[in-house]
Amino acid sequence: MKKVASISLGPFSLDCNFSTNFLGHDFEVVRIGTDNDFKAAKKLVAEWRDEADAIGLGLVHDHYWVGTHYFHQRDTAKLEKLAGDTLVSTGARLRRIVQEWSLRSAQHELGNFFNNAKVLFLSGTTDYRLASVMAEFTENLSFADPVLQFGAPGLLHSLKALERYAAGSDPVRRFDPEGRLLPSLAPAKLLNKALLKKAVRDADVIVASYHQLERYGREELDGKVVLTSTISPDRQEALKERGVRVVIDCSIQLFEQTVGLNLVEAMILAALGKPAKEIAHDDYLEIFTDLDLKPRIIYPIEGKKQINRFAFVIHPLSQKYLTNLKPLEILSKVSPPAVMDVVEKAI
Repeated sequence: MKKVASISLGPFSLDCNFSTNFLGHDFEVVRIGTDNDFKAAKKLVAEWRDEADAIGLGLVHDHYWVGTHYFHQRDTAKLEKLAGDTLVSTGARLRRIVQEWSLRSAQHELGNFFNNAKVLFLSGTTDYRLASVMAEFTENLSFADPVLQFGAPGLLHSLKALERYAAGSDPVRRFDPEGRLLPSLAPAKLLNKALLKKAVRDADVIVASYHQLERYGREELDGKVVLTSTISPDRQEALKERGVRVVIDCSIQLFEQTVGLNLVEAMILAALGKPAKEIAHDDYLEIFTDLDLKPRIIYPIEGKKQINRFAFVIHPLSQKYLTNLKPLEILSKVSPPAVMDVVEKAI
């Protein structure tokens, strides 16, 4: 029997322990949450590396690409290193494949679902691959990264702008990886909160983690389509209460328990006996076929369907307006000179 453990920075409330058969192997599976306690996560990874055939790392920051720029997450790398020779996964490879598969499947099965939709990404940098696919269907993309990361007063409105922003802001985020400095200095915090709420209200489609969606209520989410992941019955009910019309769950639900993609990918690695980088894209798709997987398209409110929207016109903020706002003044004081130019051009 193979053993797989998911060590998560998520809540204890989602912990589970079960046995199952997967890809021809018997598995003993455990998920252990640490409630955002990184030290506890490190200790658990060290404890499980000699017991488990593979370890999943849940709710950690994935390493990712934005354009030609690679983002290496130091804390995630520390946990991966602690696993030693044990196979380890954040679910990143599987997540990218499942997201694209879910999006393309929904676009096909629901009849050009995303054509000309106004789509808001709360984290375009981490969901860059998904944004690239979405751009095939609509030009009306918005990204909230500069607002959430730096308290900047405007959204990004193209993949090119997102790429410039990601490359230019990376030195700041490396200097302040926890984001402690800039958010604490932002006097326009309430204004930016209102800006984000308006952006959510104005969008047709929201791409965000469930934890990000929890910040918004019925006023913002009523009638929306959301792309998210790991939607349990309780979470589905919560989204229903917020008025969400359609949920596209970019995850794989194979078991009675709701588990993250880090755990599913760890099980795949254990079954195949090799790391994710050695598993081809087509191998993952073959697994989807063997398991007869279908994209999870959920209608929390019975009878409500998504409708296509018309394209909208973007009115970028002027440079003069940007430079007069306090959050960018603060950003300029702690950033290399090139960062301000990049953020101005991107926004």
